[in-house]
Amino acid sequence: MKIKVLQLTFIFLMICIISVAAPSAVFADAHETEGEMAPEAEMAEEKPGVSGWFQVDVDSLGTYFLIGASHPIGGVSIASNIYVNDHLGEFDLGVSLPAVKSDSVSLDLVPMLGVGFDYTGADGPDALFPQFFAFLTTPKIYFFHWTIGTVSTIFDDTAVNELYTRNFLTYSINDTIAIGPQAEAVFVFADELDKPLKLNFGGRINIGYGTANLLGLYIGYETKKEEGETGLTGRMNFTRFW
Repeated sequence: MKIKVLQLTFIFLMICIISVAAPSAVFADAHETEGEMAPEAEMAEEKPGVSGWFQVDVDSLGTYFLIGASHPIGGVSIASNIYVNDHLGEFDLGVSLPAVKSDSVSLDLVPMLGVGFDYTGADGPDALFPQFFAFLTTPKIYFFHWTIGTVSTIFDDTAVNELYTRNFLTYSINDTIAIGPQAEAVFVFADELDKPLKLNFGGRINIGYGTANLLGLYIGYETKKEEGETGLTGRMNFTRFW
C-alpha cells in the first residue's frame, strides 16, 4: 500500500512539472544523451531557437532510441529527452548550465532527473534516474562525462539500485574523424553480490557522416565476464542533429 501511495504521488508531481514546462515549448538536450552528440552540436555554428537530435544505439542492452532537444526559455536552456527500448521508456528533464564560455573553450554542466516506465504492465513508473552530464569542448579536444543512478527501490523494495558512469576523451584528427579512450563502470547496490562493480575500457572513434550526422564506434574490454567469454564488448550509435 505504501508503494502504491508513493507511485501515485510521484505521478502527480511529474504531471505538475510537465504542465508548467510544456507551454513554453518544451525541453531538452541530452542522454545530451546519451549525450554523445554534444561535440558536434557544440562545434556547429550557434543558432537561436530550438535545437534537437535523434540517436540510435546498439550495445548489450539491445537496440534503443533517444530523442531530445534544447529550448532556450528566459535565458535558460531547458534540456529533455526520451529513451525507448522495446517496452521500456524513460523521460528526462533538466537544465544546461554554461560553466565556461569563450571563443575556444566551453564547459557545460547538465543535471537531469528522469522517470522510467515498463509498459508491459499498467503499474505506473518503475524507476527514477538522477543523472549528471559534463561536456568540455575545444577546437581539437572533447571530453564527455555521464553519471546516472537507477533508483528502483522507491517503487519496488525487492529491486536493486545501480550507479553507471561513462567517460571519454577524443582528439580530432581532422574535420571528419576523432579518436580517444573511453571507460565505463556499473556499481550494483546489492548485499548478496560478491562483485558489485563492472568495468570496461577501450577506445572510440567518432566519424562525421556528412552535415549534422555522426557515427560513433566504441570497442572495449569487459573485466567482469563469464567463463569462456573473451571480454570484448562495445557500442555503435548514429546521431542526427538539427
